[in-house]
Amino acid sequence: MVATSQQIARELKRKTIAGLKDSIKRMQENFYKVKSQSNNGKEYDVNLIGETWICSCPDFAYRNEKCKHIFAVEFGLKLKEQVREQVVIAPVNISDCIFCHCSVLKKYGIRRNKNGSIQRFLCCNCDRTFSVNIGFEKMKHNPQAVTTVMQLYFSGRIIA
Repeated sequence: MVATSQQIARELKRKTIAGLKDSIKRMQENFYKVKSQSNNGKEYDVNLIGETWICSCPDFAYRNEKCKHIFAVEFGLKLKEQVREQVVIAPVNISDCIFCHCSVLKKYGIRRNKNGSIQRFLCCNCDRTFSVNIGFEKMKHNPQAVTTVMQLYFSGRIIA
C-alpha cells in the first residue's frame, strides 16, 4: 500500500505532537488531553471507548477518522510499551574485593540512602568494607528513570 502525501503529513504531525514537552497529559486510564498544534492554548480530549478512539477536535468530527491527536496518543503508548520491554538494569555482580581483588567476601550490612539500600561487603583478606559504585550516587532520580530517559534521548525519541 502506498502512503498518500496527506497520510505522510499526518504522520509527521503526530510525531511532532508526541515529541513536544507536556503536549499529552494523561487524565485517567483511557482519557488524555492533547494540546493543539497551532499553539492557541486549546486542548482536545482523546478518549478510548471500547476499542475506538474519539477526539474532540474539529478534524475528527468532520472526517470521523483518526486525527493527529489520536495518532499522537497511540504513538506515545507504543513508545512507553517498547521502553518497558527493552529497559532492564542488570543486577550488579560482586565477585572480587575492590582493594585487594580477593574473591572471599562477606555481606556486611546495608547502607541506606534516599534512593534505596545498597549492600556493603567485607573482604576476608584485607578486612576492609566497601559498597559498589553503580554510577548513580549523586543523581536525584532512581537509576531506572535515568537510564530510561538516556535511552530515549540517544535513540532520538525525545528532544531535550
